[in-house]
Amino acid sequence: MYSIKKINPFIISLCIILLIALIFSLPINKLFSEDYFSEFQIEYIVLALKMLSLFSIGFVGIKKIDMLSLSGISSKHKWSFKWLNLTPIYLFIIGVLSFIGKDIFLVDSSNVFLLLVACLMVGFAEEFIFRGFILPLFIKKYQHHKKGIFLSILFSALFFGFSHFINLSVNDNIPQVIAQVVFAVFMGIFFGAVLLKTNKLLPIAITHGLINFFFLFGTLPAISDDVDITNTAQSLSDQISGATPAIIIFFPLLIVGLIVSKKINREMILKKLPAQSFQKVIQL
Repeated sequence: MYSIKKINPFIISLCIILLIALIFSLPINKLFSEDYFSEFQIEYIVLALKMLSLFSIGFVGIKKIDMLSLSGISSKHKWSFKWLNLTPIYLFIIGVLSFIGKDIFLVDSSNVFLLLVACLMVGFAEEFIFRGFILPLFIKKYQHHKKGIFLSILFSALFFGFSHFINLSVNDNIPQVIAQVVFAVFMGIFFGAVLLKTNKLLPIAITHGLINFFFLFGTLPAISDDVDITNTAQSLSDQISGATPAIIIFFPLLIVGLIVSKKINREMILKKLPAQSFQKVIQL
């Protein structure tokens, strides 16, 4: 088993964020010609490829630390409290309502499929890295702390949120990016708590991907083309008012996440640690 005794999850998390930034800076889009692909297709093909590489990093990381039970990919533990995975369904509904009235029959089905695949890859990559890999590292570090489970959920969620500051490289709407960071933290706390309560990572990764899909559906060509793009310059106050609803929409996930985190059985979680680690805890 890979030794994790001296691994500092804060340093690992920072390295992961730097690695994500590096991967997203790679000019992979230049490998694709607009003679064969549309700008939309190139964007999401590249996104899917980059997320596939990040998913691979997360998966390898999970295997290396050998804490499959905590990561939620072990068959030893059943899928519990499945209803918790249905909590974000209200986000699907909001996403659908955003494009009601638009002629979705004009949308190219291949673009819909590409968007779905790319969004699912985002879900799998981010969940395998931040919940599957980083969260167990924090639990290992704070296993002796009375509030260790909550701290682990919180820190892994904060790093997940901070990783979205990378979007500043492609988006000069600072309030919008800050809003992404904030609601990503909300999502991170919710998904972290749900993972430890339900024992399964895959449903969370799928849910994460579908949230992205429904909220990005309106960006599909033939739908987004109907949007008036004139006078796009916005004042700072307009940018702030435009970013605020996203935080409000995701706020319920924070509330549910905090409630669920209080219901997590600390001893049951610590039993999922490698045997030697758990023995040290129960001896204290």
